[in-house]
Formats: sequence, C-alpha cells, structure tokens
Amino acid sequence: MADASPAAEFPREYVAVDADFGTWETAEPYFKELSERSIETVEELEKWLIDDSELEACFDEEGMRRYTAMTCQTNDEQRQQRYLHFIENVQPHAEPWHDILRRKFVAAAEKLDLPKKRYEVFERSMRNAIELYREENIPLLVENQKLSTEYQTVIAAMTCEYDGQEQTLQQLARYLEEPDRKVRAETWRLGSDRFLQDAERLDKLYEQMVALRHQIALNAGCQDYREYAFKGMERFDYTPEDCLAFHEAIEQVCVPATMKLAEERKQKLGVATLRPWDMAVDPEGRPPLRPFQTDEELARGCGKIFHQVEPELGQVFDILRERGSLDLGSRKGKAPGGYQTAFAERRLPFIFMNAVGTESDVRTLLHEGGHAFHTWACRQEPFIAYRGAPLEFAEVASMSMECLALPHTNEFFGEETKRATRRFFEKIVTFFPFMACVDAFQHYVYTHVDAGIEAWKDYWQSLTRRFAPELDLSGLERQNRQSWQKKLHIYEVPFYYVEYGIAQLGALQIWKNSREDYSQAVAQYRNGLSLGGSRPLPELFEAAGCKFDFTEQTLRPLIEAVGRVIR
Repeated sequence: MADASPAAEFPREYVAVDADFGTWETAEPYFKELSERSIETVEELEKWLIDDSELEACFDEEGMRRYTAMTCQTNDEQRQQRYLHFIENVQPHAEPWHDILRRKFVAAAEKLDLPKKRYEVFERSMRNAIELYREENIPLLVENQKLSTEYQTVIAAMTCEYDGQEQTLQQLARYLEEPDRKVRAETWRLGSDRFLQDAERLDKLYEQMVALRHQIALNAGCQDYREYAFKGMERFDYTPEDCLAFHEAIEQVCVPATMKLAEERKQKLGVATLRPWDMAVDPEGRPPLRPFQTDEELARGCGKIFHQVEPELGQVFDILRERGSLDLGSRKGKAPGGYQTAFAERRLPFIFMNAVGTESDVRTLLHEGGHAFHTWACRQEPFIAYRGAPLEFAEVASMSMECLALPHTNEFFGEETKRATRRFFEKIVTFFPFMACVDAFQHYVYTHVDAGIEAWKDYWQSLTRRFAPELDLSGLERQNRQSWQKKLHIYEVPFYYVEYGIAQLGALQIWKNSREDYSQAVAQYRNGLSLGGSRPLPELFEAAGCKFDFTEQTLRPLIEAVGRVIR
C-alpha cells in the first residue's frame, strides 16, 4: 500500500492538518462553512473552489484508502468493516452538502462574468448533477456500493485445486496458453465450473442490483437506468443510439476480421472447431510467453519501457515504485481485475492488478501506467473536478500507452517480440466484438428490467452467437449462459465498457501517428493528458492528435491497418 502521509508538495491550507475524515463530525463544519461563505467576486469564487477542492480531496482520499485496502485483501474483516463504515456512516452525509455547494456555485456563476473557456465544462457538469440529485437516492446508492463489495468478496474467494496446489482463477488462466489441449480444456472447465458453483448467488445479486438501479433512475425522473447512467456519466457527446450503431459497425467490420483470424488459428491448430480453450494458446504450438516471474521483474521491466517512451514518464513511474503505489501480484483474497486510482489529497496514483507472469500482465501494467501518467499530468490543477477526465479519454491515456510501448517491449519478449506484437493486435481485433457483447447486454437489461434474469441470459447467449460465431460452444451452453458474470464491470460499474471501444479507436490513431513521427505522437499524447477534464471530450481527443469518432468510417480503416501488421 502507498504511504498514507500527506504529500509535502500539496500541504493543507484550508483543512486542519490533523483533521480525520473517518468521522462525519470532522467533515461537516467545513461543508457548512463553504455553504455559508459570501461570494461576490470572481476572485472570491475561485478561492472558494480551491478550498472546496481541498476539502473534497481529503474526504475522497479517506474513502479511497479504505477501498484500496479492502480490495487488496477482501478476506480481512477489519478492512471490510472500515470501508463499509465509511460508505454507510460518513459518505452519505456529504451528498446533500454536495448538492448545496453545486447550487451555490451555479448561483454565483449566474451573477458573475466567469471566463467561459475555464468554466464551461465545470458549469455544465454542476448543472447536470443538480438535475440528477435526489435525496431519497442516497441510501439506495449506499446499498449499491455494498452489493458491489459483496460481488468482489464472492469472486475473490474463488479458487481451484490444480497441479497440486490451490490457485486463484487468474493463476489458473495461465494454463489456457499451454500447448497441451487436454490441459487447456481441463483448466477452462475447472474455472468455469467454479463460477457455476456461485451462479445462483450471483444471479440473485445482479437481480438486486438491477432493481435497485432502476429505482434510482425512476426517482431521478429518468425513464430507465440507461438514461440515468448516460446522464450520470456525462455522456454529452453521444447517445445510446450511437452506441447501438457502434455495435452494428463492429458486427460489419470486426466480426469478419475475427472470423478470418479464427480460420487461420483453426488450421494451424489442426482442429475441426475452435473451443473456448483454444483462443489463448499459440496456434503454432510454441510454449506460452512467460516474460517475467516476479512482481519486481514486472515493475522493473515496465519502468525501463516507460523511460524509453519518454524519460519524464519513466521518472514518474520510478516515483510510484519508491512510494509503494503498486500492488501487482495475484493472491487468495485479493479482489479481481486491475485498476488505477488516485489518492486525491496527495494527488498520487495507485495501481492494482493480479499479475501471474503472463504476457497480458505486461500489457495490463503498461495500460494502468498510462492511467497513472494521466493522473500525474493533472497534479498541478487547482480544481479537483479537472484532475480527472471523461472515461472515454481516460482510456485513451491507458490504451495509447500500450501502443506507444510496442517498439520497446523487447525488454520482456526478446526474440519473441514479433510474436507478442502480433498477439497484441489480434487481441485488439477480437476485443471489439466482446466489448459490443458486454455493452449491448447492458442496454438490453436496463431497458427490459421486467423481463427477468432468464430472459437476460437468453439475450446474452444470442449476443455471443452474433459477435463470437467463430466459437464452438456445443455442450457448454450452461457455462456460456453464465459467462457474463465474470465481467466485473457489469456488476460494479454498469455501462462503463463502451468507453474501451471508443478509446481504442483513439489509441489506434495515436499508434498510426507514432509510426510516422514517434516523438511528435508522444508529445501530442502528453498534451492531451495535461488538459485533464478541463475541455469537452472532442477537444481532448484533438489535443492528443486524434478525432472523437466511433463510426464505421473511422473503425474500418484502422482495423484494416491493424490487419496489415498482423499479416
């Protein structure tokens, strides 16, 4: 875990140095003072916003430290209780005050002549949040967080006995790269069947979540949770219909490309059909890429890559390592997946993942490193609201770093770099259909709430037939029917997935730029990161040297460019 002491470079000026935000009694006087403070000039408003940002940073960091501690060891009862105490007994009290302060800002903005370029994004966000806020939703949002914690606990407890030892599902997944098809099939079934043991519990948990989220949406005056989520995620620049059109474009462009890759794979493997356990193995029978053995090797190697991409970025990663801001390895009791978050007061990134020694672990740390550089690039921004970016561009930061790192990945793969690069691009092509599955599933669920869990699973199966026709799932219908449960985004951050597809198109544009002028592409990338969330989404893309567009017009030439590299 990262050092919890306040960052010396960002000392508290408004909040008392010894203020402990683990209790609401400490926080409330600050919210009250801000709500009562007189604001008559632009200068007074800016000072008020800076003080509010400091308060929010201290408050947010308290919750985030407890959350990261809990995810690092979900089977630690004390960590669980500390996190639950915060989300149940501290955080909810702040929500009405947030609404009061937003309204205070909007009232001040209406009477003051604010610089439009500086404040237009912030004001738009504040007005949107005011429109969505309902006090009756506070306890429902708390319950939603608790259900997400339950999902993490269930998944983190999943282990299997294999090869003479107890292994997490992440550790078990390594065997899917083994040349021995019997081993792959055995371990795939073992992992999937372990999920089936908790399938009913996960079904009921999801039903609870969907019903809860639907009620939250209705309370906020929305037709359904899809409408609520699009507003809450501030998707001002595209609509649900645009997402559905994106799915169709993927079906037209990426599914045929995936089928072509699948046919090549089938021929090389010498199999009649491709089964789920045939998709990660090297089709030419070469042993799995095992680019590192220890967490230290992973961190050291990625550090060298970051230094080669841009020396300043390498120095930032060195700082994160020195400050203990990395938790990389998989272990029993650790929450699934990977993420980068920021400790808001110290303005310090933290990277969490479940490395087990695979090629994809290298990509994951490069990816999360991109997020961390984004966080770091915005450290000097005085307004906390601008230290983060819209998710669609936040993922450009991470996915572009995977692409910019490609010329330097021989650090891990040596003579196998060409093979690893081909696998990287193959995964991009096959990712788009899977992303469409995950996104389309949620569009259906939240606009067909009354259909029920069995109808939702029917729809998931229809999506897998639509977007993964290359897979032979005969005899695996039950496993396939429940396979959506493995995607934590569906449970924990509904509708957060199409961003990966949108961002991947931005990242591929930056990759193409880098092939023409690497230094300029890196400079544009960093320029986009430095803006944080201070400009609208299309302008952030433009600043990074790409365009915000996810129609077939942009998708097709990029997939064709990737296809040329793969060949």
